[in-house]
Amino acid sequence: MDKALNIVNVVIPNAYRRETRFFWFFSLFITFLLFGGFASNWISNPDVLGRISLVTGLHGAFSVAWYLLLLNQIQLSGAGRYSAHKNLGKLSLLLVIAILITGPMMALEFYQRLTDFGIFNPEDAQARIRAGGFLGGTLLQWLIFLALYILGILNISNPAHHKRFMVAAAIQLMPEGLNRFTHLLALPGYSMFVLMFLIYVTLMAYDWKIKSRIYISTLLSFGLFLVLAVAMNTVFKTQAWGDWAVGMVNSL
Repeated sequence: MDKALNIVNVVIPNAYRRETRFFWFFSLFITFLLFGGFASNWISNPDVLGRISLVTGLHGAFSVAWYLLLLNQIQLSGAGRYSAHKNLGKLSLLLVIAILITGPMMALEFYQRLTDFGIFNPEDAQARIRAGGFLGGTLLQWLIFLALYILGILNISNPAHHKRFMVAAAIQLMPEGLNRFTHLLALPGYSMFVLMFLIYVTLMAYDWKIKSRIYISTLLSFGLFLVLAVAMNTVFKTQAWGDWAVGMVNSL
C-alpha cells in the first residue's frame, strides 16, 4: 500500500512538470515568432525605428511585459508557487487593459500613415477594401484576444483550461509579428494563417497524446482563430465592408 502511494506521489508531479515544460517552451516559441517578426523588420528596415511613436513604443513595452509574465506564470504554477502566481496574475489585468488601449490607438496611427501615403486613399474603391481588411482584422483580433483572456480568468479554478486559454490569447496576438515575417520573406498572406493553424494543431496533438482527448478550451480557442481567419478572407475583403469601415473611421 505504501509503495503504491509512493508511486502516485512520484508519477503525478513528474507528469505535471512535463506539462509545465511543454507549455513553457511552447509559449517561448510563440514569443520568439512574434517579436522575431518585429526584430527582423527593424534589422532589414532600420529607418522604421525612427517612425516609432510614443503609443507604438508603449504598446510594444506592454506586450513584451505580458509575454514575459505569461512565461513566468507558467513556471510559478509548475513549481507549485500558487500564491505568487495569483498575486502576479493581477498584473496581467493591468497589462491587458494597457494593450487594448494602446493597440487600437497604434492601429489608427498606422491607418492614418497609410492614408497619407495614398495606400488607404478613401477616394479609391480598391484602397477602401485594403483599409477595411486591415481595420476589420485588427478589431476582431483584439476582441478575440479579450474573449480568450476573460475565458482564462473565468476558468482560473481549472488549471488545464486556464492555461490553455491564456496561451491561446498569446497565439491570438501573433499576426502583428507574423505579418512582418511574411512581408520580409515575400510569402503569400495566407501563410500567416497556415503557421497559426500548425501551432494550434501542435497544441491539439499534445492534448491527444497526453490525455487521449482534446480539451474543449483548446477546441474553442481554435474555433475563434478560425472565425478570424475566415472573416479576414471573406467579409473583410468585400467592398461593402471596406466602404463602411473607412466611413466609420473617417467620421471619428
